[in-house]
Amino acid sequence: MQRITINPAQQVADRLQLTSEQVHYLRRVLRLNSGDMFIAQNGQGQQWQSQLTDTPGQAKILSALVPSLRPATLELVAALPKTGFDDVVRQATELGVTAIQPLLSQRTLLNPSAKKLGRWQRIAQEASEQCERGYVPEIAHPLKFTEWINDTQVAVGNYFCVARVDGSGLLPCVQALLSDSPQQSIQVVIGPEGGWTPEEITVAIAHGYQTTSLGSGILRATTASLTALAIISSVREQLM
Repeated sequence: MQRITINPAQQVADRLQLTSEQVHYLRRVLRLNSGDMFIAQNGQGQQWQSQLTDTPGQAKILSALVPSLRPATLELVAALPKTGFDDVVRQATELGVTAIQPLLSQRTLLNPSAKKLGRWQRIAQEASEQCERGYVPEIAHPLKFTEWINDTQVAVGNYFCVARVDGSGLLPCVQALLSDSPQQSIQVVIGPEGGWTPEEITVAIAHGYQTTSLGSGILRATTASLTALAIISSVREQLM
C-alpha cells in the first residue's frame, strides 16, 4: 500500500487535509480514486490506514497501524561532494540512516544554497515512503568541519573513515562493537573528494575519533558513504 508523510497540522480528528502535492501524487501519479486506501505516516513511527474521500483535498483515517520500531541510531556525517549528494541522501535513507550531517571540509568545493536542505529533506521523505521506513532521517544544516567537530561529543561507535589508513577496517570494528549490543549508536564520518587533509585527520584523532578503513580500494566520496552504511546495516541485521 502506498505511503505519504504528513505533519501534525494536517490531521484534525479522523480527517487529513492533504497538500496539493499529495493530492497530485495520490490521484494523478498513483491514479487512486475516492474510496481507495493508502498509508499516512508522520515520519516518527506513527502510521494510519487512510482513505481518499469525495471531498477535494481530504482523506479519512480508518485505523491506526502498529507503530514502526524506532531504529538504532545511525548517523552519517559526510563532506559534501561536488555532485551526487541527492543520491547519497536517498540511498542512505534506504539503508536505515537516522540522521545526516553534511560537512564543508577544506577540500569541499560545493557551497549549497538554502534550498538544498529542503530538497534533501524531501528526498529523504520520499525514500522513507518508498522503502516503508517509518522514520524519516533528520538532515542538519551544513557545517564547517572545525565548527562541527568542536561541538561534537565523541563516544564509542564514532568512526572516522580515512583512505590508506594503517588501521582496523570498519567491518571488524562494527562487528566487535555490536556483538554485545546490536542497538549501539553509531556515527560514521566520510571525507570529501581528494580525502581528508592531514590536519583534519589529526584534529579528529585528537577529539577521540577512531580512524578506520573501508578497504584497500580508493572509493568515490558518494560510494564511500553508502559502503560504510551498508557494512553497518548488514552487521546489525545479522545480530538482531
